[in-house]
Amino acid sequence: MITVNNLNRTYNIVEGRTFKKQVLYKNLNLSVKQGEFVAVVGPSGCGKSTLLNMIGMLDSVKDRDYVTVINETSDKKESIPTVEGNGQIILNNQDVTELKGNTKSEFINKNIGFIFQFHHLIPELTALQNVALPMRIRGKSKKEANKNAQQLLEEMELGEYQSKKPAVLSGGEKQRVAIARSLINHPKILLADEPTGSLHPKMKQDILERFLKLNSDKNITILMVTHDIDSLYDDNKQLKIDRLISLSKAEEEIDT
Repeated sequence: MITVNNLNRTYNIVEGRTFKKQVLYKNLNLSVKQGEFVAVVGPSGCGKSTLLNMIGMLDSVKDRDYVTVINETSDKKESIPTVEGNGQIILNNQDVTELKGNTKSEFINKNIGFIFQFHHLIPELTALQNVALPMRIRGKSKKEANKNAQQLLEEMELGEYQSKKPAVLSGGEKQRVAIARSLINHPKILLADEPTGSLHPKMKQDILERFLKLNSDKNITILMVTHDIDSLYDDNKQLKIDRLISLSKAEEEIDT
């Protein structure tokens, strides 16, 4: 369901007339099978969230944002990308690194659900409206979107809160609304970036259990970034999810 082939990413950090390179990934490869629940772990700065953003097409794999520097040898101006990158990302048999514009947006909307650490609910909308929004963007009727949104909120034990706005919801309730929103278009892949990072321990466990249930009941492929490794194990030290993918710290800066 998710395949990353030979992914490379380097940051060029400009300092006056020179720049430094910081290598984040060098020929990174990974794969996640359909229906797997996998967590990406590793120290801060190793590129966990960046990886998730590139898989979800929120960030580009390729070079971009060129800047001008002076070549110290020739004393001539050169253009270099602030971010160098290449590689291939395949989701549900589609090479998404080549998708652009509406085709890209449609693929995301049909195949991927996103959950972030800070829920990103729209404060002016009710819980029901927040959940229904992706389905409305996809062109479905208000009646159909609201019906599906109500059902998902009930599954998240939030049926009585559908008319409430985010400001009056607790952190755990907001995150459950965000989970419901991520599921409204029946995604094949769920990408979760530190979904329990801002919650207290009891809520962290509750959210993780909901992910486990979604994975088992709906066979959704889940790729989650987390620092909270302890919560992934049960009292017998057995891993609750299928497996972990560990990233190492980015390589030290290299003078260029």
